[in-house]
Amino acid sequence: MQLKYVKGKCPEEKRKNKMDTFDLKKYLAEGKLFESEEDQFGAELDAFADDLADEIKDELEDHKEDIQKSDKEVNEIVGVVGIIGYILLSNTVANMLSKFAKKQFAKRDWGKGEAAAKKIYDFTHKNEEAFKAPIKRIVSLFTKDAKKQKMISDILFAIVVLAMAGQAGGNAVSYVKKAGYLKGGLYGLKAAIKGTEVSNIIKGVVQDAVS
Repeated sequence: MQLKYVKGKCPEEKRKNKMDTFDLKKYLAEGKLFESEEDQFGAELDAFADDLADEIKDELEDHKEDIQKSDKEVNEIVGVVGIIGYILLSNTVANMLSKFAKKQFAKRDWGKGEAAAKKIYDFTHKNEEAFKAPIKRIVSLFTKDAKKQKMISDILFAIVVLAMAGQAGGNAVSYVKKAGYLKGGLYGLKAAIKGTEVSNIIKGVVQDAVS
């Protein structure tokens, strides 16, 4: 039997090329191969953190010299105020935070009020460090102070959680604020946000956090 030659790449080459461009994180975030809804949320939060970190890098690059000057301050809050101010004033960053919170709340059956707050806690506290890791990595390009890196990542994590709680209404925000894992972020927000302008998109969330 004569084999017919088909012009183009062989199946092995095609499979190889597909694997070269295969985005595992995107594949997981789309809900494939998951055992639970919490696993899916974790992957989506992880992917979001990477995207958010990239945007934060772009925002901070425009203010690199000013950040480096403030980084010399002994008072770590002073340095954090400058960096978090640039981040939270960005409409792009604020829009990303707001959209992610709304999208997650809309697609999850978390309920309302305290019931929703408990669900949000269950879904987020396990993924806290995974969310913060890319944020810390990007912020470390602008400040070598580990305390500042941690405080900024704590603040952004708290904003994400509170933004989702805000979608639930009732006493969800108050309940989430009492959760111990947000104390660092809430403290950082209260200390750093005084006199700092933030995007109108997330102003409500920030006010809820510091009230």
